[in-house]
Amino acid sequence: MKILITGASGSVASGVTGQLDRKHEITLSDVVAVDTPLPFHRADVRQIGALDQASEGMDVIIHTPAFHGIHMGKHSEQEFYDLNITGTFQMFQSAVRNKVRRVVWLSSMSFYGDDFYAYTKKIGEQLCRFYHESHGIEVIMLRPADFTPYPDIRHYGERLLHGGVDRRDVIGAVALAVEGTAAFGAYRIVREDRFTKDDVEAYPESPLEVWDRLYPGAKKIIEAYHLQLPSEIRIPDLSKEKQELGYSPKYNFGTFMQEYIRDGVIAP
Repeated sequence: MKILITGASGSVASGVTGQLDRKHEITLSDVVAVDTPLPFHRADVRQIGALDQASEGMDVIIHTPAFHGIHMGKHSEQEFYDLNITGTFQMFQSAVRNKVRRVVWLSSMSFYGDDFYAYTKKIGEQLCRFYHESHGIEVIMLRPADFTPYPDIRHYGERLLHGGVDRRDVIGAVALAVEGTAAFGAYRIVREDRFTKDDVEAYPESPLEVWDRLYPGAKKIIEAYHLQLPSEIRIPDLSKEKQELGYSPKYNFGTFMQEYIRDGVIAP
């Protein structure tokens, strides 16, 4: 397939490029210059027709440019609107003009929130639905949990006790969305801890023990590094994601321990 990846310098786009470029013809685009041997178009997605040339002949667009929750307070509501909403609209306009078959669009689990970032994701998903229903473009919307860059390995582990998801699972989900057969849908890209209903009931009284039963040795690491625990745990239902997208997350606090814990110490 011929695939255009926008926001090429970003975390998801750069990772997906490395995963897909061995199987597909990849073209990259970004508002900043990117040092790459692949075809590259410098474009500001907020501008009318900016992606027309880059998307010509493409089968798929992976659209990633956005300001995220971590950018709240650093950018104005106008800037959020222009990039997250106008940029998405202009991307779809180019997709229609060039008869692009499929779009993979990065939404967020913040979709369920109530701040301005969440608002832009809600509007973005409405645009996705409109262009699917009115123009026949296949659209897969991915809602990843928090995978923003972490300051150190300790924080990465702590995030995997809370609502975080590993970047590698997000990148894998994008690749699945590109190559899948579903024509439209929104999918939660979250971590999967195989807690039981008994674990959920026991958690308020003995959270450390619950984590340690699931991931033996977790209690020692959590106590040694004073990792903050979530106030509650849930059992995510990923049946839709598994059946329709083929998504099965691989990374959690258990894999964190396998990768980074040596003799009870976090080893970077």
